[in-house]
Amino acid sequence: MNDIDNEAYGLRHGDFRHWDLNLLVAFDALVREGGHVSRAAARLFIGQPAMSHALARLRELLDDALFVRSGTRMQPTPRAQALAPQVSAWLQDAQALLSPPQAFDPARAEATLRITIPEHFELLWLPPLLTRLRREAPGIRIRSEVLPLDRLLAALDDDEIDLAIAGAPLALRSWHRCEWQMDAYFDIVYNPALLNLPQPASLADLAACAHIATSYVGDDTSMIDRFFAEHDYRRDKVATSAGLAAIPQVVRGVPLVSVLPELVTMFYRELPDIVIEPFERDTLRIPVNMVWHHRLDSTPAHRYLRGLIGDISREIEAGL
Repeated sequence: MNDIDNEAYGLRHGDFRHWDLNLLVAFDALVREGGHVSRAAARLFIGQPAMSHALARLRELLDDALFVRSGTRMQPTPRAQALAPQVSAWLQDAQALLSPPQAFDPARAEATLRITIPEHFELLWLPPLLTRLRREAPGIRIRSEVLPLDRLLAALDDDEIDLAIAGAPLALRSWHRCEWQMDAYFDIVYNPALLNLPQPASLADLAACAHIATSYVGDDTSMIDRFFAEHDYRRDKVATSAGLAAIPQVVRGVPLVSVLPELVTMFYRELPDIVIEPFERDTLRIPVNMVWHHRLDSTPAHRYLRGLIGDISREIEAGL
């Protein structure tokens, strides 16, 4: 709630420091027991002296007797009669608000969840995710969008998205939650009719070739480049693509080589004219993580979505 809303709301939170809201519970018990202190005490499972003390504090707080004796009975004052229905309604609202939530039923849930998945990962996660949701939780809607990697955590913090699947290391803070899904490995992709590379190709062989890379994360110094540099080689990147999906098609007709995640190349294994070979499987991998803000830890629909994505991740990993 912003400052304008607070001004219109008119609630002075500091006033509550001087009030004991438990006294309203005592007042309601007294009303329901006709001002009888002993019976009201029994209703609240406290002793009669404690109940008498609560009544005295109520009288002081409200500057009214509230209940007065009339013969053998206690009668509510006009102030007590006016307050009784309002206090009762407030307590019922508070009880409903603070009661444990009902069990989550996916079939009856209504929610829109905003996620970000790298474009090439959508091919893996989105179809099975939507299939499960349409079958189990048709009222849950998914809005997927692609965000630059350097915007991802800020988008979570600013409540622009609810969940992210990320295939790159992130500088997580204490309020972020992260759940590992799988490790992503790399392949080299090229057309052997256009490039004469030995199988398997060494780093020296690959460094001697022209490369097409991707800039989809907004960082030209990728972990692939760092890997080459750590071994005293340099990639000759003559082209970059905004995404990954087009690169296997590019190398079919152009004498270029590319290093791509296995999660991408698995879709192109039947593509004619190209070779797909593992690249440094023993030393180079990236974790694929599901990331969210901890404020959503206990949100039922969000927990349900995380469970579905975890199931799908295990199915994807088993199929690699």
